[in-house]
Amino acid sequence: MKLLSPALAGLLICMPLSLATADEHPGKEIHDENCLKCHKGNHDAKFYTRKDRKTKDFKRLQSMVKMCDAKIGAKMFDEDMEDVWNYLNDSFYKFPKE
Repeated sequence: MKLLSPALAGLLICMPLSLATADEHPGKEIHDENCLKCHKGNHDAKFYTRKDRKTKDFKRLQSMVKMCDAKIGAKMFDEDMEDVWNYLNDSFYKFPKE
């Protein structure tokens, strides 16, 4: 019986971990690190899609992310803000991108 090389065995063990992370939206980590400093609590689909939400369209979502970034002084790069609003839109709001 032929045994796997240690390098190949290590690669096979790590593969499921890397595949799970690849499925995660790139904006989620940025959102969690920055936005949850102020927006504490249960931020699931019910929170983002509630009837009394302030965000009613994609342009407003973009402006809210920019406003929050300025308010907390995160100084996110434009690409990071884009990842955050795309994460929120793709995961919760589903607004058409204008």
